[in-house]
Amino acid sequence: MPIVLGEAVSTVKDIVSVLKKHGDAVRGTYRARYRYDPQSNNPYTTPLVERPESLKDNPPDVIYPWEQIFAAAAVCAGSDYPMLAAHGGIDLRSIEFVAEGVFDPRGEFDGFDGLEAPMDARHCFVSLHLAATVGSSAPRTDLERLHERAISHNMVLGALRGIPMTSELIVRQA
Repeated sequence: MPIVLGEAVSTVKDIVSVLKKHGDAVRGTYRARYRYDPQSNNPYTTPLVERPESLKDNPPDVIYPWEQIFAAAAVCAGSDYPMLAAHGGIDLRSIEFVAEGVFDPRGEFDGFDGLEAPMDARHCFVSLHLAATVGSSAPRTDLERLHERAISHNMVLGALRGIPMTSELIVRQA
């Protein structure tokens, strides 16, 4: 049972009551951080998921279905970097990939018991920002091509195309 701003909710009535009571305070940012370095033997490591303030009281060992989308985006896109770099002969010493998204659950419950969700919360995922920090000695142009390919052709990110999305590449020369 999720905990929203300190209140356990399990029914539509409970959830709507909390959403109406707290309004915009339920909107917040999720972050899923994926890290890889060549010493890792598994490119599909579990990402660290950071919850928005409104959901911080939930057990850390539980990943709810709507949170899994951030974890999947971080691992799937992040793990593409070493795979694509190896294929292209690009030096890649490390990658930290962060999928950060603004989440507002009111969209799912819009219309129940008089709840009116903000228009931009209709699908609950308001925005998605992807940040790749790579450690490499490769030329920046090669890394930009790698980044563009990883973002534009990723399976999970492809399923999220309806969410307004931005990305950035940060290079740390190794």
